[in-house]
Formats: sequence, structure tokens, C-alpha cells
Amino acid sequence: MSIPPFAAVITAAGSSSRFSASTDVHVKKEYLSIDGHTVLYRATRPFFNVPGLSAMIITCPQGSEDETVVALEDLADIASIPFLIVPGGMTRKESVKAALDELRGLAVPFEYIAIHDGARPFVDENLIIRTLAAATITGGAVPAMRVTDAVKRLGKDGLISDNVDRSTLITVQTPQIFRRDQLLAAYDSYPGLEADDDAAVFISAGYSCTVSRGSAENRKITYISDIPDAEKQAEEYVKAREEGRKSAKASKRMRELLQKGDEWDESGDRQ
Repeated sequence: MSIPPFAAVITAAGSSSRFSASTDVHVKKEYLSIDGHTVLYRATRPFFNVPGLSAMIITCPQGSEDETVVALEDLADIASIPFLIVPGGMTRKESVKAALDELRGLAVPFEYIAIHDGARPFVDENLIIRTLAAATITGGAVPAMRVTDAVKRLGKDGLISDNVDRSTLITVQTPQIFRRDQLLAAYDSYPGLEADDDAAVFISAGYSCTVSRGSAENRKITYISDIPDAEKQAEEYVKAREEGRKSAKASKRMRELLQKGDEWDESGDRQ
């Protein structure tokens, strides 16, 4: 089977609040590195190994476009397809909606949209391809794994109130992939302010979503302990960021002074 053309949305507009909860240093987890490459680069790069990729959208926090470009390393430079960085909203759903609105305006043909967490740096092209293949059958697909641990329901009193049958339970991952027209329609009609994931939005509109085989390696970076030497990296990152801001501020001030100087001639008379 040939791989249909698709666009990818990498979500990286979150606050990383859980990741930074145990430290005084606040850095987005997607900007830190694992084995020489940033989390965001690793989450994005495998999509370029899949034939059919037609467009790439990265969501980021408001005002963090420059940091996001740096975290993407050379991807923005080598991309031969539309590659856009879009400021996100207050919620994940708002951020995805902003990315989808950008995709609506692109004069590039594609049939499917893949949405992937920028904090899942261990995805590989095989998982992407098999999820895309599953989506072509039903319209939507998500990588999933069966629950293997015993599951209990906790009561309001903090005591176990019930045993839950795990035979029909799964945990889902990303990328979640959907037919373009159906996903756009689902987001346009979704009544809630927030959703657990994009599959929830898709299913709420009455569309069918199946599963593909997920991977234990395709884990999400959530806590600072998920990245080796994260605290040291975060401290160095914040220091470099502050130095960069000071340098940029000094350069801006110098340009202002030079522009002001250009308004005067050598005799001291205003030109």
C-alpha cells in the first residue's frame, strides 16, 4: 500500500509544570537534551523519514518562538516542506486548534493529520507508518498498549471501592492520526473547553477510531527524573537564556543610539 500524504502537528505549547515542580528552575522539557539532541528534535525528526509528509506545524508557548527554533536544531533549515511554528493557546485543545487553522490555509494537498506530543522523543517511523495505515481503514487511529497492572477504583474516602476488569482497557499514545476533513469538522463542532486527547474530540463527533500497536519505548517525558542530568541542564539553559537576553537588549540599545546619531551631522547640526 502507498502511504497517503499527511501533515504533522507537534504539540509543544504546554507549561511543563509537572516537570519543573521539584525544582526552582523552570525550563520547558522539550528544550532539554537526551544523548546530544533536544527532546523536541527527537520527537519531530522521525516524521521526516516517512514518505508522504507534506507539512509540519510546531506549537509553542506565546513568545517562545525563538527558543523553539533553537530546540529544533537544523530541522527548520533543511525542511523542503511548509514548516511553521505557531503560538499555542491556554489549553492543549486551543493549541491544536491553532495549528489546524494554519493547516487549513496551506495550499498543500494532504489527506491525514498526525498529532504528536513534543514530549515523546522516542517515537519511530515504524510506529508512525502503522498508525497511519490503521487510520486509512477507519478514519482515525491511535497507538495503544494493553493495561497489564491490576486496576482498582478509588472511592472518595480514599479506600478501594471496586476491582476493574482490565481486559478491555488500553493506554494510548501519540501520534494520533485522523482523516483531515473529519478531524477539522470534529474540532469545529466539539462542545467542550478541553479534551483528554485528540481521539476524544474525534470520537465525540461520531467518527470511528481504531488502535495500532504502540510501543513501551514511546514514553512521554513528564517528570524531571525522566531526563538524565536534567537539573544541571536546566540551570545551564536558564543561565544561557538570560545572557542571551542581556546581549539582545544591549544590541537593541546600540542600534537605537546609532540611529539617533545618524540624525546629526558632523558639525552637530541636525540633518
